[in-house]
Amino acid sequence: MKKRFYLIFAVLVLLLITPQLFAQYNRDVVVSVMRNNVRLLGEINSALNAKDFYTTGLKLMELAEGSNSLKQMAPPRGSKAEWTRIHKETAAAAFRAIGACGEEDSAKVQAEIAKIVALRNEGHGKFR
Repeated sequence: MKKRFYLIFAVLVLLLITPQLFAQYNRDVVVSVMRNNVRLLGEINSALNAKDFYTTGLKLMELAEGSNSLKQMAPPRGSKAEWTRIHKETAAAAFRAIGACGEEDSAKVQAEIAKIVALRNEGHGKFR
């Protein structure tokens, strides 16, 4: 009976700890996503300047996916709540910009890109 109790206890502890292990900060992943975002912002601006709203939307979706992948991590310093908020708001701004691509409204897309850049700068100030 004792063995069963210890086994169940060990499994429960493992189940509680496992998500935290995967949610820990991974510098290499964060740096990769951030470098990809810099590249994507350049491609987004180029596509937008060419009035290629389809490519702009695709690149914005890729940016949103990268931001979404980071929100589960715990930051190396600063507030986890702020980290999550910044990444959620970045993805939301990208989605709004994608909607503006559907309307072929360059001004709305540029306004959302400005929000994405502001959120990036806020994040660098707090977590870099």
